[in-house]
Amino acid sequence: MPGVRCKRAKGKDYYYWTRSDPWVRLPNPIASPDDFMRKLAHLQRIAAANSEKAKQGTFGGLVAAYRQSKRFLDLSDNARKVYDRYINRLLSRYHAAPLHEITPEDIQVHVLDPNEGTPGAANAMLSILRVLHAFALKRNRRVEDWTAGLEPFQREEDNERQPWPDNLLVEALNSDDELFRRATALSLYTGQRPGDVSEMTWSAIKGDEIEVRQQKTGHRLTIPIHPELKAMLASTARSDRHLFILSNRRGDRLTSGTFLTWCWDFSRAHGMNRTPHGLRKNATEALFEVGCSTAEVAAITGHRSLKMIEHYGKRRDQSKLGRVAMGKWGTKTKQEREN
Repeated sequence: MPGVRCKRAKGKDYYYWTRSDPWVRLPNPIASPDDFMRKLAHLQRIAAANSEKAKQGTFGGLVAAYRQSKRFLDLSDNARKVYDRYINRLLSRYHAAPLHEITPEDIQVHVLDPNEGTPGAANAMLSILRVLHAFALKRNRRVEDWTAGLEPFQREEDNERQPWPDNLLVEALNSDDELFRRATALSLYTGQRPGDVSEMTWSAIKGDEIEVRQQKTGHRLTIPIHPELKAMLASTARSDRHLFILSNRRGDRLTSGTFLTWCWDFSRAHGMNRTPHGLRKNATEALFEVGCSTAEVAAITGHRSLKMIEHYGKRRDQSKLGRVAMGKWGTKTKQEREN
């Protein structure tokens, strides 16, 4: 029987429960079978409870709880797949590790350093570790921050995700390539991620608005159509309109990967390196620069985090904002300002 061991001494058999320290002596199962079973069942329950408690205090137990949490289940399907991919890599190292034994030094040596050649993966795991620590901290205040002092790697592609300079943006919006021009305008004037832009359909346009369901967050938006975008969409011949607003050279739906290649080719021909995601930052900055509040910017871009909105708009032009602010200040009377 698992956990039970018989030892013979001085011609007698003695039975012990071995899954405790020290072993616990059991009644003789032959002489007192009922007492033996009751004692064994009691000890098995204690062992199961201790095992579950120990499991909850491990990284593997934490991950199991997180995967059942509302926070994880509320993520989009794509986001959960990404999280699972990197969580599984972390589990291969830390599954049985007690939470209080994981240290920043250990994360640096066994997670970040071995993945220095793939900084995107290293940064993703670091980000997920921070999410998991925040989740653990709400359940056990004694868990130290195992990401304290750790810095993400700088990636070459981080430069690619910067906003497009004004001169490059003007060139793109006036490109002779109608398909590329339309894709650029739709990305810029809606402020959406490349994957969401490529999924937009003509039927989603309702009057002067376009309806969007963000893949990453599942958030539904109704975005007013910018006048420049409205004019461009109106100029698209009916015969060229299929289900999706954007199409590739063959007339099929434009994928975010193809759009990325187009942006690389276009920007590199101008001595730069930019991606579609940079256009989302251009939109965020432009909204700030015309005097929009953070909440108003979020109503267009769909950002759920105010911190992220500020990050996307950090390069906005201070002088433009200053002129907008002074204009608002100067047009209000003292009484209006006080009210």
